[in-house]
Amino acid sequence: MQPELLEGDRDRLTRAIKLQSDAKAAAEQKRAGARSLLQRDGTSDPQSDLALAEARARAAAERCAAEDRRTRALRMLHELFQAEQQALADQFTAPLAAKISGYLECLFGPGARAEVRLVDNAFSSLQLVQPAQTAGAFAFDVLSGGTQEQLAAAVRLAMAEVLAESHDGCLPVVFDDAFAYADPERVQTVQRMLDLAAARGLQIIVLTCDPAGYAALGAREFRLSSDIPTP
Repeated sequence: MQPELLEGDRDRLTRAIKLQSDAKAAAEQKRAGARSLLQRDGTSDPQSDLALAEARARAAAERCAAEDRRTRALRMLHELFQAEQQALADQFTAPLAAKISGYLECLFGPGARAEVRLVDNAFSSLQLVQPAQTAGAFAFDVLSGGTQEQLAAAVRLAMAEVLAESHDGCLPVVFDDAFAYADPERVQTVQRMLDLAAARGLQIIVLTCDPAGYAALGAREFRLSSDIPTP
């Protein structure tokens, strides 16, 4: 039975068992790693992620296009509303501008007219248009002092004429030396405008320190005595 060899067999077999145990442990570790990889496999799919990102990009593009259409629709609605509002404003301002223009023709000749805009239910942007002038319309604040006085007087008369429709067609309008910047020649044309206002039913009252300048107005004259009684 060769007992002297048994010790060597035992050592050899012990080594073999150890090697197989180590190989088994390594296989177990490899299997555990493979199982973990297998479990993770499919949770991160680049192609799926790309498809999802592309779908989200298409959805975002569709939302962007929808918002763009909505924005353009709102802008168009706003422009239409503004145009309609301006058209309605022009309907209100046109009669007043026509009345003002009638007085301005007395001052600046045929074709002279006023442009008035109604903004937020208030009259604004008063401009003087003279066909003889190539510069077009003149804003009120760029006119000379005398022209501003005359244009303002024309606006006052036109407004009084509009308001007079609710007061039996007649309202008094008082001018207290309102044409201080007008030269004598211009005062004569101003009297033409005042006479037109009177012919349209307004009662024109001119207070002045120079009654001779309005002698051609053809109106009744009242003079206040300058004598001040002493106590």
